[in-house]
Amino acid sequence: MRKILIKKNPDDLDVSCTIICDDSRQALRDLKGQVDLIVTSPPYADARRRHYDSVHPDDFAQWFLTFHEPFYEALRPTGSLVINIKDRVVNGVRHRYVWHMIEALCENGWHAIDDYLWHKTNPMPGYWPTRLRDGWEYCFHLAKDKKPFFNPEAVKVPIGDWAETRLSNLGENDLSRHNSVNASGFGRDVSRWVGKETVLPSNVITSAVVGKNKQHPAVFPVDLPLFFIKLLSPEHGLIVDPFGGSGSTAVAALSENRNCILIDNNEQYCQVAVERVSKETGAKESQDEAGAWGQIRYKQNGSIYQPRLLESGAIATEVENHQ
Repeated sequence: MRKILIKKNPDDLDVSCTIICDDSRQALRDLKGQVDLIVTSPPYADARRRHYDSVHPDDFAQWFLTFHEPFYEALRPTGSLVINIKDRVVNGVRHRYVWHMIEALCENGWHAIDDYLWHKTNPMPGYWPTRLRDGWEYCFHLAKDKKPFFNPEAVKVPIGDWAETRLSNLGENDLSRHNSVNASGFGRDVSRWVGKETVLPSNVITSAVVGKNKQHPAVFPVDLPLFFIKLLSPEHGLIVDPFGGSGSTAVAALSENRNCILIDNNEQYCQVAVERVSKETGAKESQDEAGAWGQIRYKQNGSIYQPRLLESGAIATEVENHQ
């Protein structure tokens, strides 16, 4: 295992990112109960050769379950797991390995909180005899508890120009709750919107696909992890991407004053992430006096947790109390 530490401010112990080249199933073992949010885009079935052995769609759900325990144990009780993924076409039809994966996780104790969609504004052009362009991907929100940390105020959006016209002339039915005529139980009170400047967004996140100029075959846009980091983690919380890739999650985390750990088993991707995070955030690489890959230091609950590299490749956690 190789590790490198990047700090947004070299003198600031509160905000840092560590990039670890290792299998995340091993690297997460000593972070039990410390992680606020795991947000990641795992390698899609058969999509990346030599990256976790390029798993066949038929075997994907069982393969992903090998990450279940380290993910679950690393999270705090109010922590969340967000998985960005897309099923693929096998022999002309959609293989539902993604849904099999989610069902398997739920059978092992995860709660499926919500399903989000990433709407791509610039999907890959092409022609397929039975399908159209692929313009969206799943983002599944799972959690250990049915009421995980959730801060919708952090992602509110402007109410829009429609409000000025619609709310300037309210009718009789707009001044109190008006229930649906089909007895569905749903209703609305339009008068409650008067004076509001922001509203909750929908569960569809719109962002362009990132071009292949990040030295990684499947870069997701920074806006995607950024949305979930703001929504599902506290400031100065700990964000983990166990399939770190080119470092989009780290760029997002540091921009929102979160600590971050990226893990990837491909050393080339780890080095790409180091260079990208340094360039895009202004963070600086930190090494120990011997020139080895750096140690992470991040503050939580009044203590500084300092994982150290062991010869076996595991991480041991030393705790220094700071009042």
